[in-house]
Amino acid sequence: MAPAATPSSNAPIDPTLRSVISLALVLHLLCVGVVLSSNFRRSRLQSELVRIFACYTQLLDFDPQFTPYYHTLGRELDDDTWLTLDLYAKGEEPAAAQPLVKTVRLPEGGSNWLGDRRRYFQLAKLLALNADPELENDDATSEIARSVGARIMRETGNQRCVFRCVRRMSQPLHLAELRTGFPPDPTDPAYDVLVYEADVWLFEGSVQAQKRSSAAEVAPRQTNPPAGTKSKPATAPRS
Repeated sequence: MAPAATPSSNAPIDPTLRSVISLALVLHLLCVGVVLSSNFRRSRLQSELVRIFACYTQLLDFDPQFTPYYHTLGRELDDDTWLTLDLYAKGEEPAAAQPLVKTVRLPEGGSNWLGDRRRYFQLAKLLALNADPELENDDATSEIARSVGARIMRETGNQRCVFRCVRRMSQPLHLAELRTGFPPDPTDPAYDVLVYEADVWLFEGSVQAQKRSSAAEVAPRQTNPPAGTKSKPATAPRS
């Protein structure tokens, strides 16, 4: 009588099991790849995917959650910076006297590898550098404001905009250590700092720009003369 056949150790794996394992590996690598690639300057699509995969990636500590792994010197210049434009229809009227048409943020959504998106990041950093009080260069900042403002106004058909450069404050890993009362969301507007602001408008085919002065740059108005000085008597106006 022939001996019973024993299962071979080299028997092929069941095709169904192989497909399930392959699918699980693909999904795992996809989840980890998405959260790692979204660690710096994530787009709207990446933010939505990170939220969907959070139940898996955060449970197993695969999501670094904005932990900075990129190189930086810790300077303000290294912080995220962008441009915003409040658009208004009429160029001859001040912004406060007319309704806001729309607000444009540059760069907008899209891949961080796109040329236009990277160019706007570089323009914002360059403007923030030249707006620094220690290295202030009004010629450079006004030129950037005019160029970017003119392009967006002509593309949208508007005649005036309030041009702003905004920087997001660098934050520690534990936001409670920054300052009492700051929100736990690192993307909250409370962490945004206005670096530069100017009015840009179109006038007879040319582009005009005027920087807005901050409260710290404007001398306070004195209603009473300083102690020890005499006020000049009022005189009748000349005819």
